[in-house]
Amino acid sequence: MLIKTFENKRIGIDEFTGQVISGVTFLNCDFSKVDLSETEFVDCIFYDSDRQLGCNFRSAKMKGASFKRCDLSVCAFNFVSALGLEISECKAQGADFSSASFMNVISHKSWFCSAYINKSNLAYTNFSKVNLERCELWDNRWTGANVTGASFSGSDLSGGEFNAFDWQSADFTGCDLTDSELGDLDIRTVNLEGVKVSRDQMSELASRLGINVLG
Repeated sequence: MLIKTFENKRIGIDEFTGQVISGVTFLNCDFSKVDLSETEFVDCIFYDSDRQLGCNFRSAKMKGASFKRCDLSVCAFNFVSALGLEISECKAQGADFSSASFMNVISHKSWFCSAYINKSNLAYTNFSKVNLERCELWDNRWTGANVTGASFSGSDLSGGEFNAFDWQSADFTGCDLTDSELGDLDIRTVNLEGVKVSRDQMSELASRLGINVLG
């Protein structure tokens, strides 16, 4: 029978590899360098609300891993290897993904990214210098997220909420931004080549420049 609460525990290197873990609470647990490849977490909590501490996943192997309806608030995902990672309907406020890799490098000139992050609260999450090109990143809350030096080129960011968001700090060329709340996006200062927006969104963006879009 699986224990339902782990506290201050160092997780074994392959303790949960490839398993489905449901309804478990992890308080201040250390997953650093652990192999979580193809592991599925459902309805799990990784945030200690009393101490305001998240779990440490630093340098974990997370290829094909998934988190569904989990609380990942202020967890550390620095340097994780996370090709194909899925985060769905989760709380991830303040989580740190800086230097995480969602890439499969075939050669120094050939690579691709894969991630599925949707319907999640990513407020104040750190994605600085992360490459999330051509990924499924829709219906997320990005309020105050740090995306300095990141690339989202070609990704689906539709249905997102981008309040208090620095559009100038990352690459959004070719993104799908339809049905998103675009916050303070200024089309004069951000490269929007290939970006998809709806007519209503374009009208709103243009109106900030004193331009009326008719029809």
